[in-house]
Amino acid sequence: MTSPAVSAKTVAQKADLPWSYQYNAWIRALICIVTGIAAGVCGTLVHRLGAQYNVPIGLILALLIIGISAWSARARSGVVGLGLHLIASSGVIAVASITATSGDILLPMGFYSSRIPFFSQNAFWFWFFGMIVIQFVMVFLPRSLFVIPAPKKASVGRRDAAQADSASREVAQA
Repeated sequence: MTSPAVSAKTVAQKADLPWSYQYNAWIRALICIVTGIAAGVCGTLVHRLGAQYNVPIGLILALLIIGISAWSARARSGVVGLGLHLIASSGVIAVASITATSGDILLPMGFYSSRIPFFSQNAFWFWFFGMIVIQFVMVFLPRSLFVIPAPKKASVGRRDAAQADSASREVAQA
């Protein structure tokens, strides 16, 4: 059985975390899946920016989006959350790369033409494998890299004082 002081401390520490980190494990896992889907969609939409000029600015932006989202998933739910994020984000890309019945495709994959730049021909593969590698590498990084530091005591004291000051003003005005 935990003492009231320990549980009060735990509640205070939990309140300092971002909103998506404060829920139970099932909801945090669902948030990891939703953010994986969103990161996969956003990355898929931007990964080809600049590809026609052999400038991978869109690929860099897409990998940055997936990296930040994967970092948050690992910090939020550990390796399990990161695994769910990887499945969701790569699933979005797999579904988007399926050829439609009309023969149109959303993601052109490796083709050869002497008139089209190399990066434009292979941008999908760089995006897909880069996204998997980034998330796979995060599994082996130390857990200490995924800890959100608690706010400094001075800022918490100022925040509490500001809330008390605003509450006293509201009482005085009423």
